Amino acid sequence: MRFSTIRYPVLMLGLVALTACSAFRDRSNDYRRAELSEALVLPQGVQAPALDDEYVVPGIRDHNALPGEFEVPRPEQLSKSVGTAEVRIQRLGDRQWILLDGEPGQVWPRVRTFLERTGMQLARVDNSQGILETQWREVEKGQPLERFRFRLEHGVQVGTSEVHILVQQGGAESRWPAESTDFQREGQVARVLAQFLADSENQGAVSILAERGTKSKGKIFLEGPAENRHLRLFLPYERAWAALGLALTKAGFEIEDEAPAVNKYWLSYIAPEDESDSWMGRFFNANRDKRSRYVVELKPVAEGEALIFLNYQKGRRLRAEEREALLNRIMGYLH
Repeated sequence: MRFSTIRYPVLMLGLVALTACSAFRDRSNDYRRAELSEALVLPQGVQAPALDDEYVVPGIRDHNALPGEFEVPRPEQLSKSVGTAEVRIQRLGDRQWILLDGEPGQVWPRVRTFLERTGMQLARVDNSQGILETQWREVEKGQPLERFRFRLEHGVQVGTSEVHILVQQGGAESRWPAESTDFQREGQVARVLAQFLADSENQGAVSILAERGTKSKGKIFLEGPAENRHLRLFLPYERAWAALGLALTKAGFEIEDEAPAVNKYWLSYIAPEDESDSWMGRFFNANRDKRSRYVVELKPVAEGEALIFLNYQKGRRLRAEEREALLNRIMGYLH
């Protein structure tokens, strides 16, 4: 008897719940049964200008369909650590420079702070050229005097900067040499400055160098019509050639041959989506049939300026979409 009295209230609650649920009709598909209603008819003599169309969408007079079929491009892999600050020392032969994220106008005050903290007195400041020159200073007694020139300029990639350091020792010369008189000393200063710039990355500052009014710049640009798309690179030829070779390797190309005399690299490449996921496939070179072969030409057009062209080997031409995707990939690794 007690058992039945316990189940009865539970049953009643279930019925109430079902009744309550049935009171709310599912309206999710009402829009499918919607019908157009007749236009509102106003009584005679009543005007309603607010019901008129104020912004009529004009019709398309000339409509030409684009040739071919649109293919959604595959997202390109990131070529650098986006959103993370980087300070690196780049080297090419005896030359070296500091590469870091940020516009020259943002780096400028941090370099000045470095000079102040190290006790270097400024002798000349050229905001328009991004140059800071120090006075002659004595490091140790009996040692030759030394001075430094720090030159800031835009990096190859947009939103990056380069800091070039020139060291001169002696104390008698008034003109700056073309290269540092002590490369070891230049390297020491570059390492100390690079560490300081990395430590002060999060310290925001505003510089008078920004008064130059230049927008975000770089030294590499993708340009030209689709059938002749190419890269334009503003670097001295020696550095451009070395930077291009390094970028090709980092971008996943295998350099089969190179000929600086004719400004060409011969390459092979397997797209990331075509690579075999199995170690066995890579071991037995199962991707040989998927390998594409290209030739890249670095064509100088002016002092400190060159064009980069990409095509298949043996005279075949690339599809416009493939050329642009590969050039974008190469551009992302050029520094």
